[in-house]
Amino acid sequence: MSRTGGWWGIGFVAAVVVQAAMVSLPTAASSGEGIKVFYAVHAQLIVAQQILGILAPIPFVGFVAALRRRSGRRQWLLAAAALVVATEVGTNLPPLILALSNPSAQAAHGLTVVEDLADVALFASIALFALVVALESGWLLRALGLVVAGLTLAKAAASLIAPTILDTVAPIAFLALVLAVSLHMLFTPPGQRAV
Repeated sequence: MSRTGGWWGIGFVAAVVVQAAMVSLPTAASSGEGIKVFYAVHAQLIVAQQILGILAPIPFVGFVAALRRRSGRRQWLLAAAALVVATEVGTNLPPLILALSNPSAQAAHGLTVVEDLADVALFASIALFALVVALESGWLLRALGLVVAGLTLAKAAASLIAPTILDTVAPIAFLALVLAVSLHMLFTPPGQRAV
């Protein structure tokens, strides 16, 4: 595994943390009028956040490319990573449209429903990615990967019902997995398997 891949993973984690800290977007549980007002008040910040969200997968791709070199399940790893990238970009487009346009309250609510569904797809794809990483790792990263897969899949399912603590825990768990694999890439001599 390339040590460079570890830096790519750390860069991805940093980008996601900065993006998440910028602003918390309303969900479809909010009224259309409330969503419209929120986007009007925070438009510039939301545009910056969504552009960062569209760019954040770039270091993730570098991370996955390094991880792929050691993987026996290259096709699964690439497919899962491609789904993560596609769904991440998909979660950024509706808020970007809302921030750059002046939609009706009904359209604002409709686009927020689309963004919520894209978020469900994102966490389902993260669960698949975590599972593939778990299958390719030693016992410690395998355990972490399986926990992350379970948490993110539960978050995806729970998001369809109502907000839960998983809305906070699952993204942090995913970032912890990427960080753990990145640190493993940086500090484990080439050729050694994950601990």
